[in-house]
Amino acid sequence: MQITADKLIQKIRQHRPWHHNVQITDEVDVFSAFDESERVRANNNNVGMIDPRERFIKKANLIYPQGLGGKRFLDCACNAGGYCFWARELGAQRVHGFDVRPHWIDQAQLILKHRTVAPVDRISFEVCDLLQLPQKKLEPADFTLFKGIFYHLADPILGLKIAADMTREVLWINTARRFIENSDSLVCYFENTQAPMSGVHSLCWMPSGPRVMAKMLYWLGFVDIRHIFSHEHQDKPGFGRMEIMASRRKGMLDEIAREENAETMSIDHFEHAKVADVKTKLML
Repeated sequence: MQITADKLIQKIRQHRPWHHNVQITDEVDVFSAFDESERVRANNNNVGMIDPRERFIKKANLIYPQGLGGKRFLDCACNAGGYCFWARELGAQRVHGFDVRPHWIDQAQLILKHRTVAPVDRISFEVCDLLQLPQKKLEPADFTLFKGIFYHLADPILGLKIAADMTREVLWINTARRFIENSDSLVCYFENTQAPMSGVHSLCWMPSGPRVMAKMLYWLGFVDIRHIFSHEHQDKPGFGRMEIMASRRKGMLDEIAREENAETMSIDHFEHAKVADVKTKLML
């Protein structure tokens, strides 16, 4: 029997803090469980609430104009699973999300159990550290989301390689970044492992810009790298966010690059003229 709206809202509130807004039933989405002042206060624990569905669907449709029918979608550090549910809306054949924190997977399972506004079959979630992913022997995904995780990793190059090895077509990266003069750097810092939106390894690395990310992605076999955007936080100078998309085939990112006025990150921009030279020097 379908749960009442009041009971569902009660369950949502019991599972706070929330980061993703997801429509669960015709009457209830995550936002509806909190009044405006609560959402402004980020519903406890300094976790901001976002509603990126329309933006995700628009960008995914630019990459896959025929939808995700027949495609496998993987979300690394999936939080409450919002992108997984939206990928399934776009017709993805199989969807899998994982996160290292049980709190977020509990939220994803709550939505999975009660969502009635779109198909929820062929979606799975699990608690998993990215470093454990190769042990799962999952079938590679066509489309992988690597959002909000790179800068939380003690070994971000290995982490990116794990995600890349699981990706047949497109890897979508969104990461915090530093704005410093050396655009080829990874900047080391420590973070609070108890904060719900932080990593769990304490040591982590923040990229200084798209060049350093593009070098790694070329080394990992992606032939088309697009810098979608970078912006610096107004309230925190020197820190910001950037988005990079990478494809294993030319042409897949042309439409989104035109729409977003994205920068093409050519290997000609770099010190090494051939990907093989980069592989040899990195020895990873």
